[in-house]
Amino acid sequence: MQPPEDIKCIIIEDELPAASVLQMHIARFPFLKLKDTFSSCTKALSVLNSEKVDLIFLDINLPGVPGNQFASTIKATTGIIFTTAYSDYAVQGFELNAVDYLLKPISFERFSKAINRYLTLYQHNSSVLPAVDKVDARPFVFIKCDRKMVKIFLDDILYLEAQRNCLLIYTENEVYRSYQAISEMEEKLPDTLFVRMHRSFIIALDKVKAYNNSYVVIQDKQIPIGRMYSDVINSTLKANVK
Repeated sequence: MQPPEDIKCIIIEDELPAASVLQMHIARFPFLKLKDTFSSCTKALSVLNSEKVDLIFLDINLPGVPGNQFASTIKATTGIIFTTAYSDYAVQGFELNAVDYLLKPISFERFSKAINRYLTLYQHNSSVLPAVDKVDARPFVFIKCDRKMVKIFLDDILYLEAQRNCLLIYTENEVYRSYQAISEMEEKLPDTLFVRMHRSFIIALDKVKAYNNSYVVIQDKQIPIGRMYSDVINSTLKANVK
């Protein structure tokens, strides 16, 4: 059996948690190449009109143009996998010749079946389910940096700092620059591992070396505790920092 050809895909999804789940599932297939993630159909048009996209993960309930309406404008050579929280749309999805219809929350097993269905329909390959024991189990997020989606492992992140027009993500070995709002990242990161402690800072709890009522220390950096966050931060640190 020949290995699958690279599949260039995009996500159109307005809910950050759902988009993050799709990004994590996609990353487990080396032949799936995620080009970008969009929160609406209109925002995805520039890529679809200028570049080759093989597969779209398309939410149905989107602001502006709904996904099922947008799907009717997509050329037949591009596969569509619908995603939604409502099972009522399943029949309509298949009437639009969708590859598959995924009901949220989307498990990795169900996602894998949809990818195999795409390969059967578009590349005529047999099943290529990846071996779960060979998959990297470290949790991660994809962050848009310099016009590409960058995979960042959660346990590498030290803290995040919002500056005037960008967000800096400090890791053990590198600093990433993104133009996402810090509030968007706050939604993506698990609150069991990260906490917002200032309007400009999110910290990784396990990276805190010391703290007092005014700041925390991560590596050699003193990070101020915002006045409106002080009560929550102090109780969180007492509960989590050994």
